[in-house]
Amino acid sequence: MNIFETRRKKVFDQMEDNSLLFVFSSNAPYATADEKYPFQVNRNFYYLTNLEIENAVLVLRKTMNTCVETLFIERFDEVLAKWVGARMLPAEATELSGIQRISYIDELESTVGGLIRIPSHYDPVCYFNFEKQDFNQPNNEEQEFALKLKNTYPNIILKNSYPITTSLRIEKDELEIENMRKAIAITNNGLQRVMKTIEAGKYEYQVENEFNYSLLNEGCRKFAFKTIAASGINATVLHYSDNNCVIPENSLMLFDLGATYSNYNADISRTYPVSGKFTERQKEIYNIVLECNLYIIDHCKVGTTLGKLNQLSIEFFQKRLAEVGLLENGKTVRDYYFHSIGHMLGLDTHDVSLANYVLREGNIITVEPGLYIEDEAIGIRIEDDVLITKNGPVVLSKDIIKTVEDIENFMAK
Repeated sequence: MNIFETRRKKVFDQMEDNSLLFVFSSNAPYATADEKYPFQVNRNFYYLTNLEIENAVLVLRKTMNTCVETLFIERFDEVLAKWVGARMLPAEATELSGIQRISYIDELESTVGGLIRIPSHYDPVCYFNFEKQDFNQPNNEEQEFALKLKNTYPNIILKNSYPITTSLRIEKDELEIENMRKAIAITNNGLQRVMKTIEAGKYEYQVENEFNYSLLNEGCRKFAFKTIAASGINATVLHYSDNNCVIPENSLMLFDLGATYSNYNADISRTYPVSGKFTERQKEIYNIVLECNLYIIDHCKVGTTLGKLNQLSIEFFQKRLAEVGLLENGKTVRDYYFHSIGHMLGLDTHDVSLANYVLREGNIITVEPGLYIEDEAIGIRIEDDVLITKNGPVVLSKDIIKTVEDIENFMAK
């Protein structure tokens, strides 16, 4: 049994008896005219199948505690193959996923309809992922199919599969951890190239391009998110990503970026002196952020929560910022540190989580304290990716240098 079969078995274990669970792979939407956005496979689909294909659906059926898994894919089309490439064949889908029952996507509705119409004493439960980021977010294909199914068969009971898949994805297995180590190593190589090419007078996007080149040169064609390459006052804007300004003399440059490997993401922030040397003030603020980074990492243990870690970071800054005179004239920590300490990391950069979740072995989180002093044009964030284990935190990004001395020495070479 491969790891993907094991994951599906864990999903079956959480499903009610006499139920169906659906996971859609998604399709690339149109951007303009006949141009489409790049395809992004649904992460739950990938997690359970090891497949990156459009217009496919995984259906898990649990009846009388018997589990059946079926994958619906597109048929091979000779004409389409000449234009955009061949669709995956059933044998290849089975080899990659371990799923033996392969059907075609044009048979999905009739197959599911047949299963639901089978006379029984129960109303079938159908699981779909109903996750939404906000009220006005449009339904995706999976959610639209759920509504269509409910309209056609009003007796079915719709349930949310999010808690099931999230409870599995939130704890990383060895394959996932290894993939993330590789993503972080690729990111490190990119940052080393960045440190060698930062220069006042260049545009931010020119330095960003050095990171992009490094990743592409290693065969990494996916990025965890749009790179933040913010110099000077731009670094005080949390999600600045225009990267289109000239880099000022003697400024700091903040990078928030990450490579993707097998759909698993790195998420790293580092802040470098453009001149290769920190000024005394820059060094003072930088070391406060670094101290907070190290302090919070020490507290990344089984049994704590991200909320508790965030509170610790605020208390830490409360003490240290008062010592350097930044909390005068009614100023508070939140004037300089207005985000949280971190988030889950995995197949999504802001990976799945559950409310009031208590950290367990196998979680991977970010630790990213920052200080943003707009009137001094100083923005500093130091972010690492941390694996939670029973023996304490393991910093997966430990090889990405972050002390003042190490950064200055590297940039001087």
